[in-house]
Parts: sequence; C-alpha cells; structure tokens
Amino acid sequence: MASGSNWLSGVNVVLVMAYGSLDLKEEIDIRLSRVQDIKYEPQLLADDDARLLQLETQGNQSCYNYLYRMKALDAIRTSEIPFHSEGRHPRSLMGKNFRSYLLDLRNTSTPFKGVRKALIDTLLDGYETARYGTGVFGQNEYLRYQEALSELATA
Repeated sequence: MASGSNWLSGVNVVLVMAYGSLDLKEEIDIRLSRVQDIKYEPQLLADDDARLLQLETQGNQSCYNYLYRMKALDAIRTSEIPFHSEGRHPRSLMGKNFRSYLLDLRNTSTPFKGVRKALIDTLLDGYETARYGTGVFGQNEYLRYQEALSELATA
C-alpha cells in the first residue's frame, strides 16, 4: 500500500510538471505578444539618478556599461533630430522609429543635407550596440555615439 501511494505521488509530480510547464509557456507567450502593444518608451535615467554618480568615480568603469547604454538610448530623446516630425516616425516609440529613420536616411539615393553615410552607419552601429549588443559599450563608445548624434542634429 505504501509503495502504491509513492507511485501515485510520482505520477502527480510528473503531471504537475508537464501541465505546469505548459501553463508557464502559455503565460510567457501571452506576455511576449504584449510587447507589440507598447506605445511609449520611458526615459531610462533621470538627470538626478544616483547611479550616474558611479560614472564619476575612479575605478573599474567596465561594470557600468549598462549606464552608458541607458544614456545612449536616452540621448535620442534629448537630441534635436526631427525624426518624428514627418509623421512616419512617431515620437512615442523612440528606438524603433529612430532606427527606421536612420535606415531611411542611409537608403536614400541623395544625401540628406550633406549627411555622410558613414555618420549614419556610426549611429546605427552605436544604437544597435547600445540597445541589443552583448559586447562592451563603455565611455569611449558612448562618446563616439554622442558625437555622431550631435553631428546629425546640427545637419
């Protein structure tokens, strides 16, 4: 009798694991599908964010790469680049539409008010590295990206 109840509890564990993992997979799929409904990208770092003070301290800067990534993505919002004024790239989805705007600029046959394609490639590379990259995106990469962003804003 005791061995029979152990067998049943083992079956119950397998059933719970099988159905539990299905429920979890379904829940993950539902939440991932909601990503398409996002209509606003918030600012990642406030100007008075305490984590920014860590960038000013001397020491191992490589552990703060995530802060430079966040600053790079926030820099798009504060730039004077009018990528959302044409109506094709609304202001609410900064990253996705900024990337689309840069790709449109790069793929046009005529240069956009003297903007070099190398500048656009630098911005695209910096944006994609900051947002999706797994490699280093530290102070040097951020400064190069910020310089390219400023140059595009002045053009």
